[in-house]
Amino acid sequence: MRLCIVLALVLVLATSAFAVEKKAYQMREDFGTEPLYDGALQYYYYIPCPTYSWFWAFTGWVPGEIIGECFNIGDEGTGGYGPLDPATCHELEQFRILDFAGYGTVYPGMFTVEFDVYCAPEACCGPTAPVTHLWNSGPVETHYAWNYFLVDPPLCLTPCWDLDNFSVVLTATHVGTDGIYPAWGFDNISTAIETGCILHDLGCLPAIYPRGWCGGMDPKVHSGYIGTFPFEYWPPLMFADGRDTTPDGTMFGGIELAWRLYIICEGPTATTPSTWGNIKSMYE
Repeated sequence: MRLCIVLALVLVLATSAFAVEKKAYQMREDFGTEPLYDGALQYYYYIPCPTYSWFWAFTGWVPGEIIGECFNIGDEGTGGYGPLDPATCHELEQFRILDFAGYGTVYPGMFTVEFDVYCAPEACCGPTAPVTHLWNSGPVETHYAWNYFLVDPPLCLTPCWDLDNFSVVLTATHVGTDGIYPAWGFDNISTAIETGCILHDLGCLPAIYPRGWCGGMDPKVHSGYIGTFPFEYWPPLMFADGRDTTPDGTMFGGIELAWRLYIICEGPTATTPSTWGNIKSMYE
């Protein structure tokens, strides 16, 4: 009985660890300015109603808070993209995020963020937190709607690949003096259902609803709240749908950040001569 009480308290504390404000928005996909790419991976649902999809915008951050998303290279993503080949898709060329406020460019320094890329040592829901840091964007200001960030030169992801697992983590740290923004965009399934939209994503793949979470059913939620220092919570705490009033997100399930990776698929990239030799030996 005592153990059950402790577990319940942990659950309540975990789900209330971040105090954010939420608002539902409609947004259209950025069809006209998509970059050239070899492959892409996203987990958020785009549900046309009929051409726009519903999203949640979450604000209310404090400086130092970190959110992030883990990507398993090779997953069947959403949006109609084919799965990436873990054996060849090894360079991150750019990524895209959604901000419904866009005040970073209006008030530089107040709502600044920094993006980082890490290797996840296990699959995204593994118990071990990432420790291998690959890249930092430096301070950036986000604008309204879809934001594209070029990684120049492309980032080698080969150190994250061990044949059994190929997972990378993209995080955003609020480093501005205020931090309440960006208004990060997440997918929004409950509003879409409430307004009568057909539940499918852009590629007409069936949408799993509600999603599972780490330790729960598949497919698992990949986006979440990490804390106020790197990987305070791992796996990250799930963001529940804005209409969900349950302490564990079981009413509508978890939601995913409207983030997308663009990947170059030209094979493994050398990091050291010895590593490259090991990789070549697998193809000889």
